[in-house]
Amino acid sequence: MPQRKLKAYRDKRDFSKTSEPVGGVLAGSDNRFVVHKHSATSDHYDLRLQVGDVLKSWAVPRGPSLNPADKRLAVQTEDHPLEYLDFEGLIPEGEYGGGPMIVWDTGTWAPMDDVDRSLTSGAFKFRLAGDKLKGGWMLARLKRRSDEDEDKQNWLLFKEKDLAADETLDILAARPESVKSGRRIEELVEQPKPTPVQVELRPGKLKGAKRGPMPDRLSPQLATAATVPPKDEAKGKDRAGGKTWLHEIKFDGYRTMVRLSEGEARLITRSGLDWTRRYGDLGRAFSVLRCREALIDGEVVALDEQGVSRFAALQDALSQGSAGKLLFYAFDLLYLDGWDLRAVPLLKRKELLTQLLAGQTTSRSAIQLSDHVLGDGEALFEQASDMGLEGIVSKDISAPYQEGRTQSWIKAKAPRPGNFVIVGYTISPATDGLGALALGEWENDELHYRGKVGSGFDAGALRDLEKRLAPLTEGAVPLQGAPKETIFVRPVLTARIRYANRTNDGMLRHAVYMGLREAELSREEPTDRIRLVTDADLASIWVTNPTRRLFGKSGPTKLDIAVYYALVGDFMLPHIIGRPVSLFRCPTGRPQDCFFQRHAFNGMPPTVATIRTTNSDDEEKTYISVEDAKGYLALAQFGVVEFHAWGALRQQLEKPDRIVFDLDPGDGVAWREVVEAAIHIRGELETLGLVPFVKTSGGKGIHVVVPILPKRGWKEVHRATSDIAGRIAASAPETFTAIMGKDNRKRRIFIDFHRNARSATAAAPYSLRARANMPASAPLSWNDLESIDAPEDLNYSSLPGLLTMSGDPWARINEFARELPAASQAKTSSRKQSNN
Repeated sequence: MPQRKLKAYRDKRDFSKTSEPVGGVLAGSDNRFVVHKHSATSDHYDLRLQVGDVLKSWAVPRGPSLNPADKRLAVQTEDHPLEYLDFEGLIPEGEYGGGPMIVWDTGTWAPMDDVDRSLTSGAFKFRLAGDKLKGGWMLARLKRRSDEDEDKQNWLLFKEKDLAADETLDILAARPESVKSGRRIEELVEQPKPTPVQVELRPGKLKGAKRGPMPDRLSPQLATAATVPPKDEAKGKDRAGGKTWLHEIKFDGYRTMVRLSEGEARLITRSGLDWTRRYGDLGRAFSVLRCREALIDGEVVALDEQGVSRFAALQDALSQGSAGKLLFYAFDLLYLDGWDLRAVPLLKRKELLTQLLAGQTTSRSAIQLSDHVLGDGEALFEQASDMGLEGIVSKDISAPYQEGRTQSWIKAKAPRPGNFVIVGYTISPATDGLGALALGEWENDELHYRGKVGSGFDAGALRDLEKRLAPLTEGAVPLQGAPKETIFVRPVLTARIRYANRTNDGMLRHAVYMGLREAELSREEPTDRIRLVTDADLASIWVTNPTRRLFGKSGPTKLDIAVYYALVGDFMLPHIIGRPVSLFRCPTGRPQDCFFQRHAFNGMPPTVATIRTTNSDDEEKTYISVEDAKGYLALAQFGVVEFHAWGALRQQLEKPDRIVFDLDPGDGVAWREVVEAAIHIRGELETLGLVPFVKTSGGKGIHVVVPILPKRGWKEVHRATSDIAGRIAASAPETFTAIMGKDNRKRRIFIDFHRNARSATAAAPYSLRARANMPASAPLSWNDLESIDAPEDLNYSSLPGLLTMSGDPWARINEFARELPAASQAKTSSRKQSNN
């Protein structure tokens, strides 16, 4: 993980002030590069090459040249996060590297030799494939002078002689624009000119200013919603450099007017409430401003750890004590020392506001200036979306301040996508059809109500949803907090929702329906499926207490579980028949009453066999195995929820025929990272001549399963898989660990090979898992693995239908059994592969 490498980068930046990325993304499959043009203390260019999970960076004062004769100084700087590849925007004045920055060029790159060796030796050759820079390049490290800092490394950057070289073209002058936004660096932003703190404020000199008393009450100007920010079109000579719009970050807080009089501030909400007392000590921060009276428009916010305003954080601060937690972002000045400024053009009002706040908006101040970008707002909107911000507000720079909703202010909200379980619906009185969906979310294995969504549907979607939801009402459980008129359904379908934000209790605000999230599996080649579970078997399913719910009020019933195993039996039985199994039984449906059954038990179905064997201490042990469909189906009556199988058949109990690498992610590891890890391990196993298969674990992890020829004993197999897991972990220690223990798994993935020991088990293919919504340990094709974003969608409700359409992706797994290399052979094979 890149956290340690980014310490120097993060120590130099205050992320509550700068919009630069904090970092933390894992490396992708491509080697990308970026060249930034950066106007800070002086103009320069920054070359950044993706090396693993960070960007190696060099500051090039004079920029790259296509002429091989030009040797340009390149000063190595701190590693940057991968998100910096796409960063373009303004670094605030006063922050490290303050000034505008554009993506001058970007593309992919390739090293000409081993990267670590090249950087160590000081001769680093590589090729670029960008929009402006192409072909071979070299970085040559200079010897450090005796008077230079030990941490400072100077290099020379120059172009190699090839077809992309050009001795006559000045690429910097010929192509000054950003390849991301198309704009030059001077067009990206216009910062307010520095103003001395003691400058005399003259509001009466502004065109449109009117002398008079401060308005008693003022309703704030509101923005009209739009999906994208407005395009910039020059309308007159009075516009700033031909620009017509400025763009500000949209904050996620409470709109507030500050009425300042003789050092005393009153903080008034949008609806006119005086919240001075509720905002705690925030009002006292305005006493330092150099004025007698002022009316300032802005937003009260609280920031999260990444420096982003969050409504939930604000609610927490207000309910738990707000001292030192609240900030006021000022974005307009409506009145100052006897002058009403509402008719003054916006840009002039903001210039005066900047002068008023000069010297007060330090990084520690509770008052902050809401900065802006002049011109097209697309780049800022993209950046706001990428950072998970609320969006942006675009304002006509020449417009006066007008109360109420206007077209001179436009808000473009950055959408927040999410997936929520459909728990019910309401009927529209107007159409007598579906009006809104009730949404829920799993939390601590219980389903909680999260509000309604009533927009985003077309007529076809409403009809389809009504048809699909109507059959799900039987057996549904009401959720606390939902409206009384809600028609509840079983929690089977999941909706994709875009919403503005959440309240402090988790309810969605301004939710929009984006469609159903439905798992899809690619169709396998058609085969004649052998029927192991007959129609007669299905008809014979019987359980006591069929309506008893498992794992909470929202969980499936005992009959639901029995029916699931009957429906998937044709696919599951080939993977468990004749293997020792451990059963996870939940007879009462309460988690605390669940237990593992590894040995024979009273009343056991006749075709669940008993296996007698001795362990390494010559102690006799008994295990059980499922021998046919009747015994398999009968286990539902005993409350069996999970099946865990050995990696060996009982006829060859001492020679395993399947091995498992259980990828168990630690805290902070996302599903997509686990998928990438599984694909990486697949490649490692294939270099050993093995054919790996994959399935979800039914939880947060992934099982990579390998069929092997039953030639080696358990100890040999365990030792060989230990060596394979250890070698993979050693090759990427920031991603993997092969050592047990929670502390070793922080932000890493534990490769658990211990399931390959004698008597150890792993969740069987298609086994349900005893947790909320009953997800399954679902076999997948490798292509399907990469396309699935939510493994929990493969559950007791969805998987039977998917299998009927797609078939078992593991149907031919036994045909791909290969000999497992011994421990020493695996190491040798690995070394050979790495040398090729």
